Amino acid sequence: MVLDIIAAAVLISFGVFAIIFSVDSGADDPKLLFILFIGAVFIFAGGWIIISKITWEFIIRKIAGLLLGALGIFLVVGFPDVAPDYQRAAMSKTGVFFGLIFLIIGIYLLLF
Repeated sequence: MVLDIIAAAVLISFGVFAIIFSVDSGADDPKLLFILFIGAVFIFAGGWIIISKITWEFIIRKIAGLLLGALGIFLVVGFPDVAPDYQRAAMSKTGVFFGLIFLIIGIYLLLF
């Protein structure tokens, strides 16, 4: 499974680089359309390998980990900065508390 993911990563990166370098070459190049098509095929093939080898539960768990981690970081860092006339001081402590909970759960879902 690891070699399949590595092969998919190589295909996707080759496709992205082919598209980036072909666009930089200019629009008057006659091989531009062919290289863009080959790059898109490589990206599609690499994505297909990744999607077919990885279960949906794994993908959903990682996305949930990212979302919970982002919410946790916001609550820890951004929520206490809200103007004091908008909320009480104890609410910022509660926000940091729940933010740490969400951050820990998000990191756990991302790593395991």
